[in-house]
Amino acid sequence: MNSIWNKNIELFSKRFPPLAAQFNISGTQDIPEELKAPIEIIPAKNGSLTAKENGKFFHSAYNPQREAESTVKAAKEIQAEVYTGVFYSQGLGYAANEWASRYPNDNIIIIETDPRYFFTAMACTDFTPVFSVANCVIALQADPSQVIQIIEQFGGFSHASIVANNAQTEHAKEYFLGLTDLMNRNRQKNTINNATLEKFSRLWLRNSCRNLDLTANLDGVARYADKMPQNLPALVLAAGPTLDLVLPHLKELKKKCIIIAVDTALRACLRHGVEPDFILLVDPQYYASRHIEGLHSPSSILITESAAYPSVFHFDCREIILCSALFPLGQYFEKRLGPKGELGAGGSVSTTAWDFARMCGAREIYFSGLDLGYPDYQTHIRGSTFEEKVHTTSSRKLPAERSGIQSLFAAGIKKARDYKGDEILTDEKMQMFSWWFESKCVEFPQNKTFTLSDKSLNIPGIKVSSVEELLKKNDAEALRKEFFDCETRSSFKNNPEKFAAVKEELKAGLNDLYKTARKGVNLAQEGLTATPQKASQLMADLEKIDTKVLTSELKDAASLVFPTEKRLNEIFAATSFPSDKSRALFLREKIIYTELAKALSAYNELL
Repeated sequence: MNSIWNKNIELFSKRFPPLAAQFNISGTQDIPEELKAPIEIIPAKNGSLTAKENGKFFHSAYNPQREAESTVKAAKEIQAEVYTGVFYSQGLGYAANEWASRYPNDNIIIIETDPRYFFTAMACTDFTPVFSVANCVIALQADPSQVIQIIEQFGGFSHASIVANNAQTEHAKEYFLGLTDLMNRNRQKNTINNATLEKFSRLWLRNSCRNLDLTANLDGVARYADKMPQNLPALVLAAGPTLDLVLPHLKELKKKCIIIAVDTALRACLRHGVEPDFILLVDPQYYASRHIEGLHSPSSILITESAAYPSVFHFDCREIILCSALFPLGQYFEKRLGPKGELGAGGSVSTTAWDFARMCGAREIYFSGLDLGYPDYQTHIRGSTFEEKVHTTSSRKLPAERSGIQSLFAAGIKKARDYKGDEILTDEKMQMFSWWFESKCVEFPQNKTFTLSDKSLNIPGIKVSSVEELLKKNDAEALRKEFFDCETRSSFKNNPEKFAAVKEELKAGLNDLYKTARKGVNLAQEGLTATPQKASQLMADLEKIDTKVLTSELKDAASLVFPTEKRLNEIFAATSFPSDKSRALFLREKIIYTELAKALSAYNELL
């Protein structure tokens, strides 16, 4: 009988009953033979156990525990506010248990592709600390995209530290290398998102406020959810160079598919005499509104977002409907008035267009123009807004051809492969979109996705088809009619009285939050010159204000105007703080609440 195994299995079975049942280990007296990893367990110099595989030690041959202490210390110091330990495999579990012992309120995530390695560790090391933390996840045989979701659930990568040891991950080297690559892409995505928030938050808020009364009267994409008949495919038109392959056949394809065009592809569609069934425009920036400016598509439905540039809502089309708000103000109203229908946002309108097709229930989704690169060194479909602008603004010193080259080499170009295996130029941003599609193909295997060109960037999960194959499909006028009939059954009802009440509630709440922020400024100012006894009371009062702000129902709605961490750090860096710690803390609080009060005042003006 193995006492360590028995103890661990009892704790494990209580904490993770489904896993215990899956591997049939509850009540076992020792580790079953089929769950033993092909590793050598040997004693270390200090008497505890260590292990090695293919001649490589998992842990110190002298003192594994001391090594684990150093590992955890370094992992916690890698960035500020780390409270999630992510362990690639784990050897015999020394580092995971050391982390859990020292920081029992932290999150522990253990990732293992081969369950034998995890259970072998449980036969050698007491896992009581790991199984006792509040949040513990054992990710056995998990898909990499699931691991990413787990880490995001526990605060994301800005609060996580990866603990990895090459010897411990050698048995699944490719898996862990791929997972690391995926994590790096997510970190990059989060960095871009934070930079975008810093740059555009005021624009998003201004647009949302200006559009507020207009969007109250609009239906949402939810009315199309799962309404697509089984044999009706969706054709999504992006604006990459290979869209040219499809344009001459659009009239025929519209008889066989639901056509969903991104905003940048609309001009090319109209030039070929085809109005798409749906047009997607969700970017709130002014330049995005230019893609449809001056165009008319009276039979199309425009899908947009409540923070789109205001002129978008005057587009000439059959109807304008909304997807669920991507930004806090719209989300505040949806929470109280009803959701519009959530669509994924992978950073490109093409990702949102794909997700709309998926949400509708399309079993087959065909892409044209989703190149995510520069096939034959082209950057855009002929006749796109981009290309027209290049020709309009070209000059003798900067001809159109040179503008295209500049756009190619200004984007951090990388080499990749298309579906034929040939070299294609792409960049980091487009590779990030590629990863989004790859992860969604794994998440939604029932929605088969195809590209109509083999010259596009090769995206795992998306298969190559052709225009000719799509044209062989039967005409689907009856299925198209069945799909669009769902519009008459929409449950959307405009309720101006309720909308007005929610708007007044928001204004009153923001005003109250502003008064709270001003109170925080005054308390902090008083603390700068207070006696130690008075300072203690003032700090307690400030903590109450902190709690009130952080628990306010308006917190999320007002988050776009809250000073970002980057903005605050810039102000702190330019401020001369007193040497006295108490006064320095009061000055810090004063800066935070001053910035917050200014932002809330601006918010109220916009409303």
